[in-house]
Amino acid sequence: MRALVLSALTVDEEHGAATLDAVEATLRERGHDVDTVDVAAAHVAPCTGCGSCGLKTPGRCVVKDDMQGIFRRIVASDVLVLATPVRFGSYCAEVKKAIDRFQPLMLPIYVVRNGEMHFRGRYDLPALLGVGLVSGVAAAGADGDAFRFLVGRLAVNIDTPHAAAVFTGGDAGRARTELERALDALQEVRR
Repeated sequence: MRALVLSALTVDEEHGAATLDAVEATLRERGHDVDTVDVAAAHVAPCTGCGSCGLKTPGRCVVKDDMQGIFRRIVASDVLVLATPVRFGSYCAEVKKAIDRFQPLMLPIYVVRNGEMHFRGRYDLPALLGVGLVSGVAAAGADGDAFRFLVGRLAVNIDTPHAAAVFTGGDAGRARTELERALDALQEVRR
């Protein structure tokens, strides 16, 4: 099993490194080969919304940056992990920029899923695991719920099973427990 971790946890100087270590260690203990990309350090330009990846250059983004290699790694993975500090209930900007570039992974053909129009996947994409690091206990409830919702919506958009783990920084035991719970949920959905 291969796990690709798209992480921006380095932007959280207080708890990011420890959280990323917990994510990688938990995945390895569960038998995954872990490949991590620090999207905060990678050259990932914003999506221009040009639509070329759907029509002019199907499946290929015309923006030349590190996403070309990331696309191949996503498709080759069994689990895609989005590891991010949670900002206002959402992915941080660095992870959101990478997600916005997922369009080449989709066909410009609409299908109805859950009563909604979505693009059809170009590939069988890996299961999605969202890992959200929330700052401050007071924000954990509402921000965590919003983050879980967004991970679910992304999974519907890319037509893949999903789970989310959300926790506050500084508690490695809680992080591991949440990750184990989310990985168990993913395993159940994939059976």
